[in-house]
Formats: sequence, C-alpha cells, structure tokens
Amino acid sequence: MLQTILKENNPRGAFEYAKGVINDTRMRKLPAEKIIITTQLKKEIGSYDSYGPHVAAAQRMKEKGMPAGPGAIIRYIVVQGSERIRDRVKLPEEVKEGEYDPEYYINNQIIPAIETIFRIFGYNSEELAAEKTQKKLEAWFG
Repeated sequence: MLQTILKENNPRGAFEYAKGVINDTRMRKLPAEKIIITTQLKKEIGSYDSYGPHVAAAQRMKEKGMPAGPGAIIRYIVVQGSERIRDRVKLPEEVKEGEYDPEYYINNQIIPAIETIFRIFGYNSEELAAEKTQKKLEAWFG
C-alpha cells in the first residue's frame, strides 16, 4: 500500500488495494499466519491491572507449559464469538483456517492502521470499511 502511494504516486490504487485486503479479511480468505497479533509481555501475568487479550493469550501459553513471563513474545488470534475479546483469544496453533473474527480485524487492526494515511487523500474509514457491491446493469445504462 505504501509503495503504491510513495513510489507510484497512486493513492487510488493503494485505496483499492486496502479495500481488497479488507474484503479478503471479511470473506475469511486470509490464512491464519497473516492475522496473528504479536506483542511482548512487559510484566508478570498477575501484575496487569487490566486483563487484555495479550494477557489472556499469555495465560493460555502458561497453561500449556510455554514460557510466558516478562519479555515473552505473545502471539494470538481473535476468533468469532460474542464474548469479550479476551475470552475469544486463541493461540495460533489452536485456530482452524477461517475461524478468526473478520470484523474485529477490520475495525480494530486494519482500519486504525491505515485510516490516517488515507484521510490525507480524502478517503474516510467508512469508505474503507464499506463492503464491495456489484453495480446493477441499470447503473451502466441509466
């Protein structure tokens, strides 16, 4: 996306690329390894004031006998469900293809990472998030 903007000077092409990624995410076409969230545990699991998704993932790691102390790299995927985010966290090896929550990734990972860039070119997050729709025949003739 950035290459399309910076090297090709093509913001519209970058926007279409981003829309394609969002659409692929929505259709669950992305492989699990492309949607893994990676962070580093800063302190002991019990020392966190709030129990966020990375802490939940660290707890799962600890339960499986994996290192999960300060400095440990935490990798997780948020799966579909109606529970709180932290209750929908799974380790990558626990996730089946397509099990991830596409709306979580679109609204909390993809759009926040790119909306500021596209705002400069006059695009907004609603345009980015909008589902692709096929034009009806009347639109061409009418």
